[in-house]
Amino acid sequence: MNNEVNMADRPENKMGTKPIGKLLFFMSIPAIFSMLIQSIYNVVDSMYVARINLEDNNAINALSLAFPIQMLMMAIALGIGVGTNSAVARRLGAKKRQEASNIAKTGLILALGAYLVVFALGWIVPQAMAHFLEKDPIVEQMIVDYLSVAMIFSGFIFVEMCATKILQATGNMIVPMIAQLIGAITNIILDPIFIFGKGTSLGNPQNFFSFSWGLGMGVRGAAIATVIAQGVAMVFVLLILFLNEHEIDFSFKKHAVKKQDIKEILKVGFPVMVMNSIGSLTIFLLNTFINRIDDGGEGILGVYIKLQSFVFMPVFGLSQGAMPIMGYNYGANNKERFQRALKLTAISSLSIITVGFLIFQFLPHILLIIIPLAGPYNDLAKIALRIISISFLPAALNITVSVMFQAIGQGFKSMMMSLLRQLVIIVPFAYVLSLIFPNLSSIWICYPISEFFALLIFVPIGLKTVKKAFENRAAAENLAYLY
Repeated sequence: MNNEVNMADRPENKMGTKPIGKLLFFMSIPAIFSMLIQSIYNVVDSMYVARINLEDNNAINALSLAFPIQMLMMAIALGIGVGTNSAVARRLGAKKRQEASNIAKTGLILALGAYLVVFALGWIVPQAMAHFLEKDPIVEQMIVDYLSVAMIFSGFIFVEMCATKILQATGNMIVPMIAQLIGAITNIILDPIFIFGKGTSLGNPQNFFSFSWGLGMGVRGAAIATVIAQGVAMVFVLLILFLNEHEIDFSFKKHAVKKQDIKEILKVGFPVMVMNSIGSLTIFLLNTFINRIDDGGEGILGVYIKLQSFVFMPVFGLSQGAMPIMGYNYGANNKERFQRALKLTAISSLSIITVGFLIFQFLPHILLIIIPLAGPYNDLAKIALRIISISFLPAALNITVSVMFQAIGQGFKSMMMSLLRQLVIIVPFAYVLSLIFPNLSSIWICYPISEFFALLIFVPIGLKTVKKAFENRAAAENLAYLY
C-alpha cells in the first residue's frame, strides 16, 4: 500500500497544528539543553588541558591551533545533518513520508562517505599542519597527538550528528538531548583518567580538580576520551533510530541512493558546510595575525571560542527547534505560522544572547576560572571577552535570519551571509587594523564590526525573500487549482 496515501489517515503533525509559542518552547528546550551539554563538550578538553602545566600555555595553545581542523570536521558533519534535516522536515510537511525516509537514509550514507575521506586525511594533515605552523617542537607534537586521534576516529561524530538531525526533523528533540548528555558525562569522567598521570596533584587554588592516578597521556589522552564519548553517544542514537518506530522508515532493504536526494541534501547542507568551514579558516588567519603581534597569544582566541559556546550553543539549540517548525509550515504553505515562528525565534535568541553579553561584560574573571591562562594572558583575555561580546546582540538576529534561509531551502543566501559575517568583513579589517594598531584589541574589535554590517545588509534581504517565497507558492497553488 502506498505510504503517501496512508499519510492521510495519520494524525496531523504537531508542527502544523500546535500553538507556535508552546511548540517552539517544547521543541527548543531539549535542543537548548542538548547544546548546553555540547558547550561542556567543547570546553571540557581545554578545561583539563589548561591544567597540565599552569606555568605555560603550551597545551592550550596546541588545542587552539588544532581547533580549526576540528571545526572543519564538524562543519562537514553538521552540513550533512542540517541538509538532511531540512529536506526531511519539508517532505513530512508535504505528507511525503516515503520520500522523507529515502532522504534520511541517504543522509546517513553520505555521513559515512564523508568520514572515510577524513579518515584518510587523518594520517597526513596533522603532521603537515604542525610543520606549517612552525611552532615550538613541544607544541607541534601536541597538535599532532590531538588531531591524529580526532580525525581518524571522527566517524562517531559524523554518524551521530546526522542521526540526531533526522530525529529532530520528525519533532523528536529528547533523544538528541539525552545523547549529548551521555557523551558529555562520559567525556568529563574519562578526560582526567586519560590526561593526568599517576601521582599528579592539581591542588593549586586555580584548580578545582585533584587526582593522584591516571594514564598520563596528556593532550593525546584528551582526544581519546573525546572520541570514546562520541562513540558512546552514537551507539545510543542509532539504537533508538533503528529499534523504535518513527515517521521515518529506516529499513535499508532495496534502498537506492538517488542523485536527486543527494542534491536535495547538499542544496542546504553544502552552504552550511561552507558557512562553518569559514569559521575555521577565519580562526586560522586570525591566529596568524595574533602571532605577529604576540607569539603565544593564540590561546586567548582559543579560550574565547570555547567560552562563547555557552552563549551561542543555546541559541543554536533554539534554532534547531525552530528550523523544522518553519520548514514544515513553509512546506504546508502556512505563512502566518511561519512568520510567528520566525518572530518568536528572534525574540528568544535576543533574550538568551543578552544574558551572555552581560556575563562577558561584567564577569570575565569568573569565566576565566574555567580555562585559566598563564602569566599576563589572563588579563589580556578579560579585555578580549569584553570587546568581542559587543558582537553578541546583532549576532542573535543574524543567526535567526540564517536559519530562516535554511528552513525554506535558501541555503545559498545563508552561506553568503556567513561568508560576509565570518570572512569577508572580519579578516580584512583585522589584518589592516593589526598593521595600523599593532595590539590584540585591534583584532577583537573586528567581531562587532562584522556582525553589525551583516545585520544591516541581510535582515532586509531576509524579509524580502520570505515575502517573495510565499507569493510564489501561492501563485503556484492557484495555477495548479485552475488546471
